[in-house]
Amino acid sequence: MPEFIAQHKQVTDMPAASIARTPAAAALCASGPDGGTAGNTVDLGALLDASPVRRGHVVTVALLFCVLLIDGYDLAVTGQILPSIASALGVATASVTGAYAGQPIGQALGGLLLSPLADHFGRKRVLIALLALFSVATLQSVFATSVTGFAVTRFIAGVAGGGLLPAAASLVADISSIKRRSTMVGIVYAGIGVGTVGASVLVALSLSRIGWQGMYVVGALAPLLMIVPILLLVPESPLHLARTAAPSTHIVGALRKLSIELPPGSRFGEPARRLRSRISIIEIFGGHRAAFTLVLWFTCICGQVSVNLFGLGAAFFHEFAGISVASYAAYASIAGVAAIAAGLSTGFMMDRVGRYSVIAVYALLDTLSLVGLAFAPFGSAGFVVAIVGAGFFSVGTYQSLNILTPIVYPAALRSAAVGWKGSVSRLGSSAAPLIGAALMAHQMGLKVAMCAAAAPILLVVLLAPVLAVLERRMRLLGAAPAR
Repeated sequence: MPEFIAQHKQVTDMPAASIARTPAAAALCASGPDGGTAGNTVDLGALLDASPVRRGHVVTVALLFCVLLIDGYDLAVTGQILPSIASALGVATASVTGAYAGQPIGQALGGLLLSPLADHFGRKRVLIALLALFSVATLQSVFATSVTGFAVTRFIAGVAGGGLLPAAASLVADISSIKRRSTMVGIVYAGIGVGTVGASVLVALSLSRIGWQGMYVVGALAPLLMIVPILLLVPESPLHLARTAAPSTHIVGALRKLSIELPPGSRFGEPARRLRSRISIIEIFGGHRAAFTLVLWFTCICGQVSVNLFGLGAAFFHEFAGISVASYAAYASIAGVAAIAAGLSTGFMMDRVGRYSVIAVYALLDTLSLVGLAFAPFGSAGFVVAIVGAGFFSVGTYQSLNILTPIVYPAALRSAAVGWKGSVSRLGSSAAPLIGAALMAHQMGLKVAMCAAAAPILLVVLLAPVLAVLERRMRLLGAAPAR
């Protein structure tokens, strides 16, 4: 009995928004019928961690996957229909392309400014509001009559899209058990890649029939149709509800949507310590998290720079080796399929093998694949292996870094942490086009170009163990959720 009391005291002494996940707490949750009684305080964190994947989890992950699929579709489809839009507006394609640049800028700002709102007001509420804004902005793109009007609608859509990802990722991390969290977060993130491929397929099959306006109508209706299922089937984060002292009936209702049944009179423990600041973006650097945050941001920038330089592969091979864009694209499409497989499987591998092991090994294999592209003869078996490896491990490495963020930070900071990490990495990786342009302007050659793409990902190999040490230090100091 004294041992149990000591363990329970340790539970209540954990950091804000990180409800303890010890076996003793799990036993406390299960002490009554259906996991709790009116006379006991339910440890919500332990309850969620002990819960197997139920129907409610599957439905929530599927709907959030669709949310990010819509985001990926919107950004990709715009890039592919720019010539059609320019023709309709009677301007050069270059003018519309410049206007389109406002969308990724809007995404970066949306991640910076809107992601903390999901920590403060709730993930579900923010998701619904942003889906509505995203739908309206995308539909307005259909009626744009000038380059300026088009740029404004794309910027607003970008802002809304930048807030969707942090809210979705933090919600799925909140409801997942610790054993399957990487897998479930990874599946949701994979929606972006599937949406990108879906945009290409839809453009190829339907652009001549429904025109560029039809592409945006599809992109506007999809988020609007998602609102009702999310409203009815997706729970608000139970951890957020507990943290904000919501009535226990609301928490029980959220758990019921996850197919976790508790008696209506269940009571839920309040975290012993709250955040020192009400502003979650400040707390990202508080509580011994500053070193980990800065190293993670730099690592993500390296990963995205490498991904973006690999994306310039068609230009590099055309410029330095005289390979036609169409010939390279045929092999790149195979790499795209490998990238989707990586997006769907990386989280599972992180749960089974260990997150930092996956990051380091994937980054090392990506480095070797990118260098192999420069030395293997174009079209040879070695080239096919290299480009498939680059497609899989480039996306797998960056996906693993994306998955890492909502797992490591406490629930109260998750959305802001995801949003700020994404925005910083996007802004930092804007150096990739400049690097590519400099390589081509100075005729550095294919080998130098592909080694330049490999260099940032090699830094990820070296930084992965540093992140592991810093996370361990955070846990010892109580700045990160327990495993």
